[in-house]
Formats: sequence, C-alpha cells, structure tokens
Amino acid sequence: SWGAYVKRRGLEVVQDEEKEKDMVATLLEFKGKLDSILDDCFQKNEMFAYALKEAFEYFINYRQNRPAELVAKFINTQLRSGNKGASDEQLEATLDRVLILFRYIHGKDVFEAFYKKDLAKRLLLNRSASIDAEKSMITKLKTECGSQFTQKLEGMFKDIELSKDIMTSFRESSQARNKLSQTIDMNVQVLTTGYWPTYPPVDVELPHEMNVYQTIFRDFYLAKYSGRRLMWQNSLGTCVLKAEFPKGRKELSLSLFQAVVLMLFNDVDEISFKDIAKYTKIEDKELRRTLQSLACGKVRELQKNPKGREVKDD
Repeated sequence: SWGAYVKRRGLEVVQDEEKEKDMVATLLEFKGKLDSILDDCFQKNEMFAYALKEAFEYFINYRQNRPAELVAKFINTQLRSGNKGASDEQLEATLDRVLILFRYIHGKDVFEAFYKKDLAKRLLLNRSASIDAEKSMITKLKTECGSQFTQKLEGMFKDIELSKDIMTSFRESSQARNKLSQTIDMNVQVLTTGYWPTYPPVDVELPHEMNVYQTIFRDFYLAKYSGRRLMWQNSLGTCVLKAEFPKGRKELSLSLFQAVVLMLFNDVDEISFKDIAKYTKIEDKELRRTLQSLACGKVRELQKNPKGREVKDD
C-alpha cells in the first residue's frame, strides 16, 4: 500500500505538464515528507525503504527523458541564482537533495547533455553564483557516476583556467602592447572542442576594430602553440558597448550579433534591413531575431519604422 501510494502520487506530479517548472521542487518536498514518515512511523524499515526507492524509480522514469532534463535545469537555476540568496550551506543541502532524485533517473546521458550545455553558458557568460559550488557539484556527480561521466565537465573548468593564463600572457606580450588600442578590452576563452557542447559555426562580418584584435590574438596564439587551429564561435560572443543617447551615456551588455548591428549606426542614423544583412553577413533568421531583440524588447535601442527600416531610438 505504501509503495502503491508513492507511485500514484508521484505519477500525478510527473505527468502534470502544466506544472513542469515546479516538478523538481514538488518532488523534493514530497520526498522530504516520505522520508519523515519512513523514519518516524516505520522506524527506517528496510522493506518500506526499498518500496519507496522502487516507487521513485518507477514514476521518475515514466516520461523517459523529460525528468532528467528538468533535474538538470533545476540544478542550473540553483547554481545561477545561488538559490535566491541562500547561504553556501543551504545551497549545498539543496544540491544533495537533488542528487537523490538524480540517482533514480535511468537516462543519465540525457541529464549529462543538458547539464553540460547549461554549465557551458554559466562558465562562458560568467553567470555562476559560486565556482566552489560548481566544483562541489562536479565532485558529487563524479562520486555517483565515476570519473568517465565528469571527464568533459572537468575539462571545461580546465579550459577556463588555462584561458585566464593565456590572456595574462597575451596582455603582457609585445604584440598587445605595441598594436592594440587602449580603448577596447578583449577577453578570449580558448575551448577544447571535445569538452564542450557542439556549436554550429555562424558567419558574421566583424567591424574593422574587432577584426584587428582577432588577428593580433590569433597570431600571438598560433606562435605560442604551433600546430593548433583556432575557430571563432561567433554565436557565443558577448560585448559591452558604450553608447551615446540624447538622455546620456549608457553601457549596453549585448550579444556579438547585437553589437555588430549597433556599430553600423556609428556612421548613419538610419539603415535598411537589406543593407544590415549586406554589411554584417548575418544569416537571415539570426538577423531577424537580433533586430527583434533590439527594436521590440523592453529596452529598445533601435526604432523600427513602418517601411521596414531601422533607426536609432530617441
């Protein structure tokens, strides 16, 4: 009866697609209550404990890959937000509880794929609430699944650390000191292809200033590490632009594509969609998405006029 109840109630949670975003939190609360019953009412009886484990494994794998994805995304939220201001101890406790749900999941390869994708964003966009918590989570996963499971995840951290050393050497190099302007700061993350998620190459025509920086860094890097090849991942690039508006100077945190589009307006006040596509070489679908984010969002850096041209926002 105990096992049947846990299966029935668990299935209700897992199958409720309208409340998917709360699924993991609901299951954690449910598990906490069941653990209290198991401890206080059943004196940690082994048969009741086994029935609880069996029931969780049954319903959490009922929808195949979806719970694995949601557990990975829940962890991503915790590691990005720092558990909404919770202490390090509270964050660790939450991650330990989530790990219990992770143990029941059969599709651990699905979990790994989503976890790796989210970890990449946190590391590359500097969105981790705590690097210590990140490394602690990797250690937990390594204990659960072995070193093979976390090899690529650990490789991602190594790339980030090595990139810091490379950038320090680059900034101290004669190439940087003699050829780079002091008005632009560039930071490059050098990633090992096998460790990171696969990113399809996306073309873009960079402004002259950015091209100069890329060329100088490429020459420095290839001279330092002969036999390697650099491929720029434009879709992962981010920029901070200083922009002059009628109401004053603003700093805009943007994607590389957004920055490339806005820099066209250094020379003109208004430009057509066709010309933006011509000068930036951004693929049509990606360009439309970029312009929509600049002209139709909450903060509108550009104005879209009825004839389909883009003009600077006043």
